[in-house]
Amino acid sequence: MNRLTETCLCLKLFVFLLLMGSPFLLHAAPAYADSTGSISGLVADKDGVALTGASVHLKGTTITVSSSQTGIYSLLNLQPGSYTIVTSYMGFETSEQTVTLRPNEKLSLNITLQLGKTGLRFVLVTASREGQAKALNQQRMADNIKQVISADLMGRFPDLNVAEALQRLPGVTISRNKGEGATVQLRGTPGGFTNINVNGEQVMGTQENGERNASLDGVSLDVLNSMEVTKTLTPDMDGDAIAGAVNMKTPVASAGKRNLKLEAAGNYNGMSEKAGYVGNISYGTRLIRNNGNPNGRLGMLVTGSTYSTKNSYDALNAEVWLPKDFGDGKGSILFPTDIRLVQYNGERRRQGLSGTIDYVFSPSSNIVLNAMYNDLEDITERYRKRSRMQTGNTTKASADAPYRTTRGRGYNEFRDQNERTKNLNLSLTSDFAIGKVKIDLGGFYNKSQYVSEATAFNFQTGNVVMEINDIYSDYPQVGGSEWKNDGALYNFNLVERDNYTTRGNNIVGRLNFTIPYAIGNNTASLKFGGKYKRMHNERFRPNSAGTFLYSGPSANGKLSMFAGSPEVSGSFLDDNYKFGLGVNANAVREYFRDNINTSNFTFQENGQRMSIDPYFFDAVEQVTSGYVQNRIQFSKWMLLSGVRLEYTDVDYDGNVVEQDGDEAWVSTTRVNARNHYLKVLPNIQAKYDIDKTTLIRGAVTFGYSRPTFTDLVPGRVINNLGSTITDGNPGLDPAFSTNLDLMAEKYLNNLGILSAGLFYKSIDKFQYRSVTVLKGDEFQGAAPYTDWQWFRTLNGDRATVFGLELNAQANLTFLPGILKGFSILANYTYTKSKANAQLRKDLRLPGQAASAANGSLSFTYKKFSIQGNVNYNGSYTIALGADDATDVIRDTRLQFDANTSYMFSNMLSVYAEVVNFTNSPQRTYYGAENRIYGKQYYSTWGRLGVKVRL
Repeated sequence: MNRLTETCLCLKLFVFLLLMGSPFLLHAAPAYADSTGSISGLVADKDGVALTGASVHLKGTTITVSSSQTGIYSLLNLQPGSYTIVTSYMGFETSEQTVTLRPNEKLSLNITLQLGKTGLRFVLVTASREGQAKALNQQRMADNIKQVISADLMGRFPDLNVAEALQRLPGVTISRNKGEGATVQLRGTPGGFTNINVNGEQVMGTQENGERNASLDGVSLDVLNSMEVTKTLTPDMDGDAIAGAVNMKTPVASAGKRNLKLEAAGNYNGMSEKAGYVGNISYGTRLIRNNGNPNGRLGMLVTGSTYSTKNSYDALNAEVWLPKDFGDGKGSILFPTDIRLVQYNGERRRQGLSGTIDYVFSPSSNIVLNAMYNDLEDITERYRKRSRMQTGNTTKASADAPYRTTRGRGYNEFRDQNERTKNLNLSLTSDFAIGKVKIDLGGFYNKSQYVSEATAFNFQTGNVVMEINDIYSDYPQVGGSEWKNDGALYNFNLVERDNYTTRGNNIVGRLNFTIPYAIGNNTASLKFGGKYKRMHNERFRPNSAGTFLYSGPSANGKLSMFAGSPEVSGSFLDDNYKFGLGVNANAVREYFRDNINTSNFTFQENGQRMSIDPYFFDAVEQVTSGYVQNRIQFSKWMLLSGVRLEYTDVDYDGNVVEQDGDEAWVSTTRVNARNHYLKVLPNIQAKYDIDKTTLIRGAVTFGYSRPTFTDLVPGRVINNLGSTITDGNPGLDPAFSTNLDLMAEKYLNNLGILSAGLFYKSIDKFQYRSVTVLKGDEFQGAAPYTDWQWFRTLNGDRATVFGLELNAQANLTFLPGILKGFSILANYTYTKSKANAQLRKDLRLPGQAASAANGSLSFTYKKFSIQGNVNYNGSYTIALGADDATDVIRDTRLQFDANTSYMFSNMLSVYAEVVNFTNSPQRTYYGAENRIYGKQYYSTWGRLGVKVRL
């Protein structure tokens, strides 16, 4: 099928769906007279603070709407007559008001709700409780399965960024970067199966390896209003998200007296023993108020955040294990040939800014303009010491003797790195009605950029004696000589400038129509629309990248001439190691700066070509989509069904580099590849209300996930210092999944929820990361890279994921006396998967952890609160090897946090937080738990601050 034929088929299917729906709509819709009117207004508490997600129901009908982010509700297309309006909001008393609607009248009715009488007056004294109410009400009113966490509730935990806040939700696991949460995974699937959105539209990922899921360590919590984790997509949402979507929503000014918020704090890192700062500000107001718009027609809100911390962390990496029989009676074993000690010192700075202007023309008509900017900068100094004991040259004299080589190599390195990630999101949206037809449209623009500039100064020894006794320790000690501390053994080897940029942008236009109708006494709506999305992603190295070999006098290049501290870190790896001699950073920087253009350094032009050219890619994806969905509300049942069509056109450029037999660059050829495909995604979801607080949800959905950009581009990236090769794979197919979901939810009167859910995913052509050790015959020219790591992304055959989610959240207001102040939060996710890949059967799907859990116990008494938190992530596969013994596994991790606060008044509070107070490391192993692959310690973090609300 050629592209023109496929495009025509896509359009024909879309038109066919519309034509099928139109006669049904005309037949089912009542003949509304011109006398229809509307009822609308503001839902707020007694202080005028808008209540988001309140249920507004017309008694005796199936008509129910929820209040907007600014507390506005609208009941449209109502016949003249008497109506009883029932308004409910968790934590508040239900309100009933009877009104009479005259022909063509636009009735304004503002609704004020009073706090409930279930003990919540005792606990609703903090912003986190208000946030909890907002989140639960929005979750209760949703048509699909989702979790909502509000900004106020986020502040209840000592989380540093968006990723760390999300890990508190069921089914969410995270990976870390420099000690902070960075990327998220949902329900035991790879991170690329999750879309990361701002205000409903995708943020472009700028990670070096081209992952589509944006890293979230650059987004400050304090510029957001809430976050939604959607686990069952509806037809009006992008379909390229097998696991679901994370949506970060920016705030809109709401009614109420509290317009200005200030926060100032200091932080402290236990490993670096240095302090930093935190500052946040938010100001919002609404203007042009009148009787019809007590909330104010015009809203303006701006939030700003700044954060700086002096962080440090230690790491041990043993990423190359090769087989050998040492003749000690144990047969062939895997031996760690390359052990690296890494010590990082740096500063992380994060700034965020968000601004929103909205104007309400009428309760059903508005326009919203939003801008959000985030800037993350990491300035790092890295000390790395590496021991290399080639397996072929290592022997073992007896069963009790150490592993020994006389041809070991030591490497001592210092590296400067400056990383900066910038992200800009702009959106302009509008909702309005023409007659009975609701229309919403929007334009979105996202621009993301990651720039890394790094310079590494590398020293190495000649052949030295190295010995190791215990290769199965988490802290293998390599001795045998003074290779760690004798600067005279090390010679200046090279200087490498490892500079690169990844950037992307996403331009989106969308248009949706919603037409209300009725089937008998049951309300319904038909929604349809379309979207165009153009995503552009590119990665390149500038001409400043390259390698300089030291070619000066040997005596002048000894490490003893550039010796730094004799002990970089005496408490390295939680006091389990001594790092030893380091490089004098200032001395080596100055020497290179003064001698770069002299005969002491020789620039490697061939190496530059091999560094820059294969690294390049430029990819454009254009996605045209359309959908139809129908929603029917019966007395207790809600049924939503529809289908989405997404046509994707891919156009990408890469470089194919040719080398001769001596690895010299010969030529670079720009290659272009194009691909296109159509995905048809049926969707059906149901919700059954057992009673006002208990419901069951179910869904059958279909989704897909595209490969990463770098995986699709033909090319080969060679990392000499890392001894790795990464190949692209233009033949990768998108993964496609059939999803089944079932969820039961019980909402508690004391602002809580009990929920249990099952999910099942059948995934075809899933993508996975493959890592093998090169033997030298895998591809033409592989021989010089024998024993290097070879990374590729491949398509698996089929994978299934089954899971169970349990969630409990409650304020224990039924307890006597001050015990009413206790609250609990606990969730647990169990997943099990089977996958077939690389001629292997019944594997665990990469990224799937068997168990993940969170727990929190808090106590509030009058103006004082204290809380303890625990987070558990089970082990999961990072990369598949040739067999079980060579898979790379991220080990289980348990982290404890605590925080406390005291409110001097409604306007002033102080707080203290401790993160990871047990100094839990991140551990990775190679096939078996006793073969260490990597271990990182981040130490304990702390914050002390003050918050002001005016």
